[in-house]
Amino acid sequence: MRRSPRSSGDLIADRRYSYALDLAREGDLAAAVDLMEQAIERAPAWTAAWRELGRLKLARFDRDGAAAAFREALKLDPSDPFGCILELARLGGALQVDAPPRAYVEALFDAYAPDFDRALVERLDYSTPRALAALLRAAKPSGDGRRFPRALDLGCGTGLAGEALRADIAWLEGVDIASGMIAVAEKKGVYDRLARADILAALNEPGEPYDLILAADVLIYTGDLSKIVAAMAARLAPAGLAAFSIEQGGAADWAIGESLRFAHSPDYVLRLAAQAGLETVSAERSALRKDRGADVEGVLFVLRKPQAVMASAPPGTGAAARDIEFVPNEPAPLLH
Repeated sequence: MRRSPRSSGDLIADRRYSYALDLAREGDLAAAVDLMEQAIERAPAWTAAWRELGRLKLARFDRDGAAAAFREALKLDPSDPFGCILELARLGGALQVDAPPRAYVEALFDAYAPDFDRALVERLDYSTPRALAALLRAAKPSGDGRRFPRALDLGCGTGLAGEALRADIAWLEGVDIASGMIAVAEKKGVYDRLARADILAALNEPGEPYDLILAADVLIYTGDLSKIVAAMAARLAPAGLAAFSIEQGGAADWAIGESLRFAHSPDYVLRLAAQAGLETVSAERSALRKDRGADVEGVLFVLRKPQAVMASAPPGTGAAARDIEFVPNEPAPLLH
């Protein structure tokens, strides 16, 4: 989703910026670059235009020109609401980034909040909350009362995961970094408590343990998951479950994709789970949503904290992803 660039303060620059984007959509990238550069000549401190110039040059395979434009945008606004540091990391080199700038995430989801549910469910065929709910119900068959006395929904957004599981949860807390998302979730009345917070900060906050920790389509905004998985393990009650999704990555532990989201190796996640002393209940391939008409392939995980908690598992004792036969649309294999 493209955020509003805000006006440059120069009507001619604004018009050239808009025309450049129109030309890019029509496939005339050379003319689009020329017009974007004209817009920047009139408004040289316009961060959004520098970011778009970088994207346009990258589309023309001008990696050096793209990197220069992204660096200029980052210099103009170090808070980086357009995620230029992610663009630079994706271009390679020595730069290592394992999380997006806070300003980028807040701007992205605050802009998206009013249309979030319709965009995800109707246009992008988003089914991750329902799929995770089905896995959790299979992992913990219903007895008397609700399955989960206390639950935490990390990156709760507008509450889609909360809605999918509310009937199974006695007390539900949601946290999200974007105030716009929190405002929409609050209107639904799904949560017993809502807070604006970073997910790692929320996990590390002192408090009662949770019987369930959810993270639906959230970990795609973090590269290194080691601290998050360890913090989940620490906040779970014995026999508590953690359920989350990742975008399917390659051989590397994690990598930044063209979408500026992070994809992870399932083997990496299973290794972190074992190191944190968590049992893998299920790991199932799933189409998370659509992006530009194509399925975004991911993996849904359900992890359990054992009744007898170990501080950490010895290296190499966890199941590796290669030992799991992922089968789409069929029950996930149990590892323990």
